Amino acid sequence: MLRRASAPAPTPAPNALFAQQLAAAGRWLRRSVRSLFPPIAWRRLRFRGGWFALPIYVLLMSVYPLSLQQADWVVTQEQFTWIVFAAIALAVIVGNGTLSTRRSMLVGGLVGTVAIVLTTAFASDIGPFRDRVIHLAVNVNNWITQVLAGEAATDPTVFVLFLGATVWTAAYVGTYALSRSLRPWDAILFMGFCLVVNVSMALTNLIADLVVFSLSALVLLVRLHIVLLQERWTRNNIVPSGEMDWRLLRGGLTWTMVLVIMSLVTPRVGAAEVLNRAYTVFESPYHSVEAEWQRFFAGVSGPSRLRGVSFTDAIRLGQSPNLADRVVMMVDAPQGRFWKAISYDFYTGNGWRTTETDKVDKISPPVLGREKFDATFEIVVPQQNLLFGANEPVKVSVPFQFQTGADRSYSIAVRAVRGGQASEKYTVTSYVSVADKAALRRAPGTYPDYIRQKYLQLPSTLPQRVRDLAHKVAGEQTDPYDKAETIESFLRTTYRYAPTVRAPPAGRDPVDFFLFDLKEDFCEYFASSMVVMLRELGVPARVVEGYTAGTLDPATGKFQVKELDAHAWVEVYFPQYGWIEFEPTPSQAPIFRVDSEAIGGASPGGGDDTSTGTTAIDRGDKDLQNDNSPDEGQGFGDSVVSAVQNFDPRPVAALLGAMLLLLLLAFARFQLRFRGQPSVDSAWGKARLLASYAGFAVDPSQTTYEYATMLGEAVPDAKSPIQDIAEARVHDRYTPAGASADDRHRAHLALVALGTSGRRPLLSLAAGYAGPLVRHSRLASTPLARCWLRRPAIQRARAGRAGWAQTLARESGRQPPCRLAHSPRATLAHMTVAEHPNVARVRAYAAERGVPIEIRRFAASTRTAQDAAREIGVSVGEIVKSLVFVAGDRPLVVLCCGDRRVSEERLREAIGVAAVRRTTADEAKRFTGYAIG
Repeated sequence: MLRRASAPAPTPAPNALFAQQLAAAGRWLRRSVRSLFPPIAWRRLRFRGGWFALPIYVLLMSVYPLSLQQADWVVTQEQFTWIVFAAIALAVIVGNGTLSTRRSMLVGGLVGTVAIVLTTAFASDIGPFRDRVIHLAVNVNNWITQVLAGEAATDPTVFVLFLGATVWTAAYVGTYALSRSLRPWDAILFMGFCLVVNVSMALTNLIADLVVFSLSALVLLVRLHIVLLQERWTRNNIVPSGEMDWRLLRGGLTWTMVLVIMSLVTPRVGAAEVLNRAYTVFESPYHSVEAEWQRFFAGVSGPSRLRGVSFTDAIRLGQSPNLADRVVMMVDAPQGRFWKAISYDFYTGNGWRTTETDKVDKISPPVLGREKFDATFEIVVPQQNLLFGANEPVKVSVPFQFQTGADRSYSIAVRAVRGGQASEKYTVTSYVSVADKAALRRAPGTYPDYIRQKYLQLPSTLPQRVRDLAHKVAGEQTDPYDKAETIESFLRTTYRYAPTVRAPPAGRDPVDFFLFDLKEDFCEYFASSMVVMLRELGVPARVVEGYTAGTLDPATGKFQVKELDAHAWVEVYFPQYGWIEFEPTPSQAPIFRVDSEAIGGASPGGGDDTSTGTTAIDRGDKDLQNDNSPDEGQGFGDSVVSAVQNFDPRPVAALLGAMLLLLLLAFARFQLRFRGQPSVDSAWGKARLLASYAGFAVDPSQTTYEYATMLGEAVPDAKSPIQDIAEARVHDRYTPAGASADDRHRAHLALVALGTSGRRPLLSLAAGYAGPLVRHSRLASTPLARCWLRRPAIQRARAGRAGWAQTLARESGRQPPCRLAHSPRATLAHMTVAEHPNVARVRAYAAERGVPIEIRRFAASTRTAQDAAREIGVSVGEIVKSLVFVAGDRPLVVLCCGDRRVSEERLREAIGVAAVRRTTADEAKRFTGYAIG
């Protein structure tokens, strides 16, 4: 049989196939985007505070970017205001949608990054937009390279991006929190922090910005409070008076003005003193962070405001110090010299910093061409823990340490062991150089490797014309001393000193700017220029900061050093002689040295070899090598006073801080453990957990009421709140509708009463394990102690009753009796008021069947077997309790001993039904006519 072959299916055209694939990809992309980012309900789109609050909020958000423009940090900064508007618009849209918080933050981060980059590129004026973006990427790459190399990053582009990121983050996060949950404090705190930092660091007076921000924030808070009240009134069907909104707003504005006026006129002396002490504690880490910040953003044109003199581990050239005419210290010395504070070894291309941070107790400086020099310092304005001294300090009268590097032949600075000791009166012994020019010219020209590595460093960004100028000025000199002296003379005669400081333009090396453009400025420029030029010629040198000699006071014979005497100079390294001082600034007299070759004669401290040069100094200073050891009797633990003075509180503070952190973590864990649970379950769980900490864990045989009764016995103060929580839990667990609003409210109030009442019963219960520590102390009368001290008595009573029941069972050979026993110890009160209808029903039912009963009314509750046993004065096993079950479709009441539980499985087998379960509270009342308990 022949079958006709079917025709092959037509092959779609390539264009049609591509169109189908593209459509499928589009559908998949739309589904993915919709699943990740749910659609926004545009009809619900609104500003949560209303149209009246919107301009106030926009003004609040705009203060910070406008303040940045007034501070004049960088040139391209007009885009910050547009970034705020974009962030507010996006946050309002996302905050009113159904997107989760995590995805909302992700969207905000992505859109913000694009917006910041685009606005920064648009603000630039370099060619077309494509070239601007490329230039921006190149600048960021150069910035990263310079930072990783340890140099100063001179391009301000990254700083502009950073400011844009702070503006976007504060505006977006704050607006999102306001739109999603009507929480204004996120925006106020974020923007307020950024604004305070900007106002504090800027040279321009920007206090008006803080005033405007504060007023806007207070008015916004008043308006949002009115919105909250309106929403609450709407939920509760309350119709306020037509003028209520304006009355609230008027009152809020009045109090706002009162607060602002009080903040301006209230004395701040006490707070200022506390803040000054706090600043003293955190001054050192603050300056470390500040130094790195200045290195990262060296191209920022707006310098920060410097108050007074601060000798830190880093300096930035071009900053204008605000020097006052105040005395900082009095120095008792045989002659005036430079009083050294700290020296710097690393040139960042924008300033100097110290990289040698080792702390040692002893150094071994060279003594060739040096003599002893003692100076006593009476400090008026301390500089953290810095100790001042002459050229090379070796010993201090207070406990101290040297700050140095791997080479222990010199120090960077001398620091007191404790900061307070640097503000006392102390005496410093130093080695000062007396070597003449001839001796220094004969110094060896070979330097140790460590010195060459540290003190010949120059950044790769140093302009070539600075290097060329160094070779032009002193390149023909043959020895290091003549090179140093030639450069020193060149700077003193070619450039002029100016008391005002001008910052270099963005991207300019400050030494290059001074040598070729300024040609007059502050001492730091002169010292930096000499060090950079010497390093280019292969001569190790460093910048030193401190004070000049000051003014000699004829009345006291001491040198009076003022803040105006702050100075920077140069030290040049000579092998065998150490660091020798030079003065390139023309405002100070040059350092005098004898030129023995010109006048003839021997060289002081010099000579043709080391032995001849050190004979005199060694003979007179054989004890110099031990000068930095403590004097006898000066030890750190020789007396109680010295022990107290040298006590370091930081370990104790760290221990206390760790304990506080652990307590906070424990509290947070306790709160988060019940996060997300219904209020009734949370209240019951917290009460049970705290009780278990005190040793009152729940027994599997106890019902909710029975466990609450046990806790009430342990802590009588907590009996009523715990019973309220237990009743709410029973209603929540065993009623079809669950706990009512009234039950949840009572449970919440009971939990609050447990934790915040005057005697704090719940906290006493949780801390009960501390009883043995307070049993014999004055604390035994506190609720916490009574909670613990009563517990053994309760346990002994329970154990005694249980033991009596078990003994009777063993003697009779059967289970402990389960009967109603009347004890003479029971306190019963006959009913003297009108009977409850339920009581009357029981009496009538018994009378109809000829059963004589006596009904008695107790003062306390008897809803549980434990309650009844306590009131009657018998064990729980002597109480009969009734349990209501549903057997199949019929109710069943089981009577059993109070200390026994009923197994539903065995009960089902005993009565021969398919299923047995406990009734709910409503079922029990419907079947029996009585409520549980």
